[in-house]
Parts: sequence; structure tokens; C-alpha cells
Amino acid sequence: MCNSCKVTVHQGLLSSQDHDVISIQDISKSSPGSQEVTSIVISSVFNSYTTTLPAVNTLLCTNDDLLIFNYCGNTCAKHQVMSGKLLKSSIKILQTLKKSIFDFATNKDGEILFIEYDTNKIQLLSPAGEVNTVLDISPMKPLAIHVNKDNEVIVGIREQGPPFPVQDFSVRQVIIFGSDYQRKITLEFDKKGNKLFRYALRIRTDSKNVVYVSDRFDNDGNGRIVAVDRNGRLKFTYDGQTYSETFQPQGITITPNDNIVVADYDNDALHVINSKGDLLGLQSIFKDLGINDPCSLCFDNEGYLLIGCGKGKNENYGKIHVAKMVDSLM
Repeated sequence: MCNSCKVTVHQGLLSSQDHDVISIQDISKSSPGSQEVTSIVISSVFNSYTTTLPAVNTLLCTNDDLLIFNYCGNTCAKHQVMSGKLLKSSIKILQTLKKSIFDFATNKDGEILFIEYDTNKIQLLSPAGEVNTVLDISPMKPLAIHVNKDNEVIVGIREQGPPFPVQDFSVRQVIIFGSDYQRKITLEFDKKGNKLFRYALRIRTDSKNVVYVSDRFDNDGNGRIVAVDRNGRLKFTYDGQTYSETFQPQGITITPNDNIVVADYDNDALHVINSKGDLLGLQSIFKDLGINDPCSLCFDNEGYLLIGCGKGKNENYGKIHVAKMVDSLM
């Protein structure tokens, strides 16, 4: 289709307003089997830090190099969020918040938004240490939280009660709130009326504000990655099972070129997929690097990949590894 027809014919049809028009050359480049998959995602590990937590379930790095991480296990007394700085040989802890926190995010003001177990609220921790409620999701239950580049707050929610199995009447949504905490967009169904999500464990966005959800299927942690745009159009799902029998996505982060890095907990592996859902890289980090139980991922301000992990065999505490990704995957 020439450029003139693309504008006057295709984009003029109401039924095709959510369609993308791409060239035949691009189709051939993205056809199944044409994408080479590399077995090296991490080229080297620069440092490893042992924390005082059994595992690092969530990990974020702020613009001023403040590292925020938490553990959320089966015992509420062990839950806590820590913030600190990475030094050459250790982590300097600056603040500890002993709350049963499931997920958290940071906004442009350096404040921490968090979801506490057994509450229906989004709370905010200021740099001064004050805690205030900014959103009440009642009667729904909040799951994951993320703040995008426009300072919008994105929250995954579900109905009360057991999370699985997901029923027809179950409510599984991802809601985009403005920086004023007013609801703007609700993502729940695709164009065919099917549920987009089952259990939004983690949420991230890319430079175009496409939403990527680490979506859990069951209590064992099996799941997939769901990519959806702001119009509710499903871009792709990735379940990793072409390459392994199981796929347990937990941590997820986005590279500067909008590739998606996923921590596969059960296989001790990292998957890298592009914004079309094509697999670019898959590496067993335990086999190659001795890194086990990857739970969380983020990039620091120098472009290093930080990997939060559970405790290894004969170890008491989880670790944070600082690694260099292969440049072609960034």
C-alpha cells in the first residue's frame, strides 16, 4: 500500500483505527524463525552484594542512585523495605520501613508509593518519613504498582477472595491514574471481550507508555508477559514455553531501546524480548554465572542491570548482582 492510500483509505476506516501498517520488508524481518536468539544476555558480573533479607522481591533505582528493595515472604514479621546506596564493597542502608509491603514504586518527587498486604489502599511515604493514603481501591484489592515517565500511577487490581482459579465474574484490571490520582484509563478486556490479565504481579512501561504486565496464572507462579497499549489493544503475549516447559516470570524491566528483560524464577534464566514479542536472548544465569532464584530487575543510572535474588544453597540471605548486559540487547 502506498503512503497516499495508507492515509486516505486505511486510516480513514473507523474499523481499522487501531491497526498498524508496516512494510513487507518489516514483515519478513519479524516472521517466525527469522529472529536469531542469543544465549548470552549478560556479558559479565561486576559485583554481588549480600543483603539482610531472605530474598529481594522488588528492586528499584531512583534518579539520584538511591536503591530501594524489599522482601515479601510468608511471615509478615519479616517483611520490610530498605533504601540505600551501593558502595564498592557493601550497601549503605539509609532507611528501613518495617511494613508488609507487596509492591512499590517511586514518583518524580522521590516519594515511595506502596501497597501493603491486607489493605485496599495505595499509600505514600515521603522523604521525611510521613505515610499518607493517596488512593483507596475498595472494594477491590491492589496488586502491582508502577509510575510511568509521565508520572501516571498504574495499578493492577483484583476482586477480594482467593486469587485462583480466575472465574468469568472475576475482576482483573490494570488502571492508569493521573499524577492527581484521578482514574484515566481502565484496561480489562481485549477487542474480543477476553480478559487481558489474570493476576498482575508486576507492571512496567516503555518510552511509548506501552504497558507490560508480568501476569501470573496460578499459585505456583506460572505465567506470561502481556503487552497492551493505552487503547486496550493487545500487542502480544509471551509465555516462554517454546523454549522451556515452565515459565515463571517475576521481575521485569525495560531497556533504553524498549526491549523487555524478564526474570524467569523457576529456570534461573533471563529472557529478553523486543516490543513485538520476539525473543532476542535467553540465558541460564545459574549455569553460566552462578546466579540463582532471580526475583527482581532494574537498571541503575549507569546502565548496569541489577538482579535481586533469593538466597542460594547454604546461604541465609538474598543477593543483589550488578551485571553488564550485551550491548546489542540494550
